[in-house]
Amino acid sequence: MSRSKHAVELCSLLVDDIYGELSSRIFTILLRRGRLSMIALKRHTQLTTRQLKLGLTVLVRQNLVYHNSDEGADTNYEANIDAAYALVRSGKILEIAEERFGSVAADIMGQLVLLGHAKVSDIIAELNKSHDTRANGNGINGATNGNGVHPYHSGQLNHILIQLLEEGFIQPVGRNMFRSPTDSYNAAEKALLHEDYGGATRGTKQKEELRSRIRQRLQDLRAEVPNWKPVGYNRPSANGRLNDIAPKRRRLSHNGTASNGYDFGDDETNRLDRNLVLRINHEKCTVFLRNRRLVELANNRIGVTTSYIYAELLRLMAEQIPRCRRDPKIDDVVDDLDGPSIIITTQELTDALSKTINVSTGIGKATSENNDTSKLDKLQNGRKRKAREVEDDGSSDEESEGDHRSFVNGNGHAMDIDDDPFADQPRVNTSKRAVTFQDQDRAPPPTESRQARMMHVMSHLQLLAADDCHLLRKCGSRQMGEWTVDFERVFERLRELEIDSIIHENFGQIGHRLIRVMRKMGKLEEKHIAKVALVKQQDSRTKLVEMQMHGMVDVQEVPRDAGRMIVRTIFLWFCDQDRVSSLLLDRTYKAMARCLQRLDVEKRRKADIIALSERTDVQGQEEAILRPEQMNQLREIRRKEEDLLGQIGRLDDLVGVFQDY
Repeated sequence: MSRSKHAVELCSLLVDDIYGELSSRIFTILLRRGRLSMIALKRHTQLTTRQLKLGLTVLVRQNLVYHNSDEGADTNYEANIDAAYALVRSGKILEIAEERFGSVAADIMGQLVLLGHAKVSDIIAELNKSHDTRANGNGINGATNGNGVHPYHSGQLNHILIQLLEEGFIQPVGRNMFRSPTDSYNAAEKALLHEDYGGATRGTKQKEELRSRIRQRLQDLRAEVPNWKPVGYNRPSANGRLNDIAPKRRRLSHNGTASNGYDFGDDETNRLDRNLVLRINHEKCTVFLRNRRLVELANNRIGVTTSYIYAELLRLMAEQIPRCRRDPKIDDVVDDLDGPSIIITTQELTDALSKTINVSTGIGKATSENNDTSKLDKLQNGRKRKAREVEDDGSSDEESEGDHRSFVNGNGHAMDIDDDPFADQPRVNTSKRAVTFQDQDRAPPPTESRQARMMHVMSHLQLLAADDCHLLRKCGSRQMGEWTVDFERVFERLRELEIDSIIHENFGQIGHRLIRVMRKMGKLEEKHIAKVALVKQQDSRTKLVEMQMHGMVDVQEVPRDAGRMIVRTIFLWFCDQDRVSSLLLDRTYKAMARCLQRLDVEKRRKADIIALSERTDVQGQEEAILRPEQMNQLREIRRKEEDLLGQIGRLDDLVGVFQDY
């Protein structure tokens, strides 16, 4: 994350809103001053030693501050701006965890958001304490109705913690995680120089070798995390069973939802160490947020069913992706000539896809006269499909002929596909091509063969590959197609779309057209831009100057001679997309900071009402205790808070597109 003025202001406001003024004051000084010792912090913050220790304890526990102490030297502290910005995405992370693992997983993740890093025993104790508080608050109704709040079962919490660890939502805490990347790099370089090079390198070859060995050492340090797997650990399968062995009996979890038949009481061999320290893995959670953004894009551009298939493909790929962006100091450079590193085949995707998804829906259908499937058949079968006429003596003139195709299954028998994605439909108007992507309500799909289901899945994948955003790329033909996602290419296109949308909103259609012309053709003179864009030169000149004042375009002067006279100078207009992206990113940080400041002002105005509603004897009974005018004020401040936080979440999506994803 960039350390611009507005980014520093935003992170300071986030820390102040969640952890208080003391922690925010220390964190802001570290952001602005950089790496400082305890003595320097005391001088810049004007705080006592006791106050500094209390504030640093909170910041270190939340991983907001790195610390490192060399032998015989003072401990130095450095701000972690990435962890500070991750506080914005806490709600989204909890929402994804709840969607995938249920409300109990969201409660566990919520406790880790509050505690920073914590032992397994502390997490379980805090969860049971919060349940006891809710049970005491609703004890009468709970005892009467029999639906009281019960404490979590230890086996249930252990099982969900293992699931979160397997998927990468949380990770064990190691010593190297408290050291900044710069300190880790310097320590590795110093150790290698002392051990193998006698204190210094000589020549370019040794320098390149040293960089390679430092990169390998840092990769080993990043992989050094405590082993959380118990002795004799068996990884749960997708259906929640261990080693695909059915449990002896089925049991419902305490929150009233089924747990896939998994018996928490019998899981004695897979107990986590109670002293194991865990924290949220924000790098992996960013991968899940990126997948969520891509699924929403596929849903908006193609359809619901295709987005389900795309989500499953991204989930399979996410198992092999630890983070969104590579660190140039640690990760090796990937050569595109070697091919994609992560490939998912159509067969693997079909096997992993839920049977409840009707893959035969959501595919565009057209009449056989207007649909040329020769290229598709050549791609699928390696040759053109031979035309075959089907004669039906009993059919009337009003009936349309069906395009009957047969495939051969693994046993060598012909297999019919009832729901052909390219089958004929009754036509109302023969002069128009009827194509639809809308999913129509229908009865539950009949049981279809595996080959037919794979064909439907492949049709959805081809829709994704043919989209303008390049959501998918085919890279092989093994197992009915090999597929991968070029994330850099996809989000480069998304950045273009976001920039076009912002420019069209602020500068109108003419500004949007001029930007697209410059992006496609590069640097151009003013008269050439007006000619290509079919705009009057006077209008284009006015719009270009307006966009230049806002930083969207720039001009380059190319003198024709050494005199550099204006009449002998060529002015070339161009649009630097990287510069525009950085500018919009900084303005997004500024807008998010202003939203937080406005929220703080609104809360200060209604501080009395908020303090009254947060009392333990008022929570849950506001309408019965508060007066009507107080209740109206409480609803108003909650509505404003919801609107401002929603706007911050939407701005965070822009930050992900322009930087993090």
